[in-house]
Amino acid sequence: MLLSTSALALTAPALAQEAPADESPIYLEADHVEDIAGGNGYIARGNVRVRQAPRTLLADEIEYHPDENRVIARGNVIILGQGAFPQYADEVELDSQLAAGVAIGFASMLENNGRVAAAAAIRRENGSMQFDDAYYTACELCEDGDHAPTWRLRAREVVQDAEDQMIYYRDARLEIAGLPVLYAPVFAHADPSSERRSGFLFPKVGVSSRLGFVYQQPYYWTISPSQDVVIAPRLMTNVNPLIYGEYRKRFWSGFVELEGSYTNEFEIDSDGERFGESDDRWHIFGGGEWAINPDWRWGFGVQRASDNLHLRRYDFSEADKDRGAPIAAQNRQLVSQLYVDGRTRNSYGSLIAAEFQTLQTNADDDRVPTLAPVAAYEYVFTAPRGLGRVSTSVDAAVLRRDSGVDYDRASATVDWRARWVGGPGVVVEPFALARADHYSFDNLPVTNPATDPVSDSVSRTLGLAGTEISWPFYRAGESADWIVEPVVSYVYASDDPDADRIVNEDSLSIDLDESLLFQPVRAPGFDVWEAGQRVSYGLRTTAMWGEDGVARLFVGQSERLDGDAVFNASSGLLADQSDYVVAGSIELGDFDAEVYTRIAPETHDTNRLDVSINYNGTRLSGGVRYLDISDANVTRGAQRELSGSFEVAMTRHWSMIGLVQRDLDREITRRQELGIRYGDDCSQFDIVYQRENLGIQDLGPSESIQFRITLFTLGSVSPD
Repeated sequence: MLLSTSALALTAPALAQEAPADESPIYLEADHVEDIAGGNGYIARGNVRVRQAPRTLLADEIEYHPDENRVIARGNVIILGQGAFPQYADEVELDSQLAAGVAIGFASMLENNGRVAAAAAIRRENGSMQFDDAYYTACELCEDGDHAPTWRLRAREVVQDAEDQMIYYRDARLEIAGLPVLYAPVFAHADPSSERRSGFLFPKVGVSSRLGFVYQQPYYWTISPSQDVVIAPRLMTNVNPLIYGEYRKRFWSGFVELEGSYTNEFEIDSDGERFGESDDRWHIFGGGEWAINPDWRWGFGVQRASDNLHLRRYDFSEADKDRGAPIAAQNRQLVSQLYVDGRTRNSYGSLIAAEFQTLQTNADDDRVPTLAPVAAYEYVFTAPRGLGRVSTSVDAAVLRRDSGVDYDRASATVDWRARWVGGPGVVVEPFALARADHYSFDNLPVTNPATDPVSDSVSRTLGLAGTEISWPFYRAGESADWIVEPVVSYVYASDDPDADRIVNEDSLSIDLDESLLFQPVRAPGFDVWEAGQRVSYGLRTTAMWGEDGVARLFVGQSERLDGDAVFNASSGLLADQSDYVVAGSIELGDFDAEVYTRIAPETHDTNRLDVSINYNGTRLSGGVRYLDISDANVTRGAQRELSGSFEVAMTRHWSMIGLVQRDLDREITRRQELGIRYGDDCSQFDIVYQRENLGIQDLGPSESIQFRITLFTLGSVSPD
């Protein structure tokens, strides 16, 4: 019997009778359906569609034999509903549930742009698949098939295990641009749809004048759904092997992360020459954090190293990743801490204990304080409408040293601020503050032990009041819109007769900028109090044009009307008239630039200049930064540095990359990189020459060649 219709939908009664009651029926649609084998089968031709939820099969022609539990599809076969992506074949033979079968000329997409193709494919009922004469790649394929993908894995046999979520290869070879470069009798990697699987990661390789040839082989171990470990032995030709590891665990209320390294070795110089004594050398970084309730948390952070050169010696970063701990380590410093803190809509509280390890060669850890502990609590009250807000806070700090001053402080503060806007747009922001401090010091340095005390206690009460007034003007223009805003502030602060008895621990260094210029309290901590009267003034200007053109400029200064200087000479606030503060920026399409400078009021010398320029175009991207701290009052002398990086696209896929950091005072290039990069939709290859000259102890200049290879979905080979 021949049926002809544009969309004929019929239910297979034989299958419906034989199938279990909980199985859905099969629906067949086609241009033509022919009854064959005496009513025991069908042939469907033309726009054939077979559906059994959740699967759909499309083909030019389908034979269906219900008694044999067999479906044969031929011509432009597409299977939908077996996974996230369609599957394609020239010919397919399936069971009647469309779940298991064999395909000829098979191809399919996978997660993360992965692609698999095979001469033949076998699908099992559990969803696993076996491919013969197959390949896998994450690269886009040419429609004409004339060009090989950037990379692909070929194999005699490939098994995609649905239960293990792994892909296994036999007689595998890696092809780059169609040429075989690696061979392995067996090979395996995680299915791109799999989130976490144990196994070897891509190695990390490099060549260094200090360490020699470096090969690090990481192994990733999934201990449980909530924790994993990376174990990575590192082999180096110039020095003893090193073991590196990472550990992560997630809890219902938090997490813990640890990383570290260990070796036993002599000290080494930039050429890998051993000297000194053999010793255990290690580092450990990590942290953890747990929620106590929706508002409060507790956690820890650890950063320790066996010596101040271990991290740089073995090319580990001295800056640990941010894990949420409240205290961030400064340059060449490590910090270990334990903390509790919480925040609500109106309050904030914290309790922190911390210990520091300095990595600087001329610093003494015995004189670096331990925070044991520091505590703070603040609560903000909202005053009646129009009367601003009132903030109350208490703070305490206990500092202990093995050698040096022991320091205790307790403070209580009440701070009021308001913001009023007048009729013509004048913004008035009055403020007032009252504070009480109590200090206790021990082990004070003395000139005459017979008469000078080694301990002291000081109590003081302080207060200030003032206001900030600004008046922004807006003008719309034909070519640009302008905002001009003059700003002035006045502060009157009480005297501090006991200032000479206070040991300054928390306000050792400040750098005057636009935001600090108008602050009522410009000291970053509690120990320094800026007494007397002062006025600050400045002008902010903003221009906006086109769709994304913005330029900003600020010029300002502060003048002390009475009172003594309390900040150091390099702060910009030593003289009665502060340094001029100038800050500007411009954003124009792919181009942006920023400048910040401080200019001495009398000599007009530039005490600080920081200029950065960035461009992010289609063929060229890069940035340049110039830093000049030429303030004669800076004890370390002038510091001038020029740094920059770039990437230039030479063709669609090839580009040149570079980086340089130059110390202009010492005429030393601290770091330079130059390399070639290839990048496309599925891979990135970098070959980079790097030279470092950090000038730290025995670590002189070192040179290295780094290979960074990333095959998307498979992994990367990198020295980092």
